[in-house]
Amino acid sequence: MSELTHAYLLAGISTLCWGVIVVPVKLAKTSGRLGIGISMLTGSVVMLALAGRQMWGALGMSAQDAALFLVTGGLQFALGCMFYYESIRRGSLSVAVPVTRVKVIIILLFAIALGLEVFSWPLLAACLLVVAGGVLVSLRPVNARVDRAGESHGLSLLFAALACLCWAAGETLIAKLPKSISPMAANGLLLWSGLALYGVYALVSGAWREFRRVPKRDVLCYVAHGLISFSIAYVLFVQAIRIAGPARISCVTSTYPLISAVIGWVALGERFFWGVAAGAVLLVGGVVLLQVA
Repeated sequence: MSELTHAYLLAGISTLCWGVIVVPVKLAKTSGRLGIGISMLTGSVVMLALAGRQMWGALGMSAQDAALFLVTGGLQFALGCMFYYESIRRGSLSVAVPVTRVKVIIILLFAIALGLEVFSWPLLAACLLVVAGGVLVSLRPVNARVDRAGESHGLSLLFAALACLCWAAGETLIAKLPKSISPMAANGLLLWSGLALYGVYALVSGAWREFRRVPKRDVLCYVAHGLISFSIAYVLFVQAIRIAGPARISCVTSTYPLISAVIGWVALGERFFWGVAAGAVLLVGGVVLLQVA
């Protein structure tokens, strides 16, 4: 198995994890703004248990590398996830998911600018196919949308765009993390960095008081998200990016809305729309084109 195939396999497993774990998150009634704190704490504790010694040994890194971990963890976990959940809270998934899929194009631009990727037309075409497929999979017909009281689609769009930028920058910077630190330890340091920034936000905003009112069922849902997404999927994701670069790996992992859509259709009884089938063709086509790129 070639290194590139190995990287795509790791990315595929991450994609499957992210596509499946959306189910408990969707079942939770508590705001994702609080849920992300529970998920980050869960992932941080798991990484500490599994790679605590490696993480401790990495603390002797240079100030520049420490700053890189802090910025990357803050962008990827704290800011990106909070903006994304706030976008969903103020609007809907049909707004948040299509906008955040645009990150694939931004990551490609960032990666080229930082010398992490060489431009090619097949790679650009693959990115565009994945973005278009992600949009189609998540869009719903107008007569199928339900507007909730208090929705603000303008703010939802703004927060989705901010999440898109944060994730694009965070995923690109993952490729710049020191290779001497194992993927598991690196993910743990990123999570703890994000959790530290989230803790500051929770204290300043007073959100910490709300955690006492989170139902146990929702706590378990977000704990599951922390175990699957922030622990397993992200360790594989970090390793995949180290091998193949952020642009190519993000093309693969951005197909997870298709998995979520299929699960919603099969397991949750959601309606099947033509956009899912059309989006699936584009997503698969984009991933196949990556092999040429």
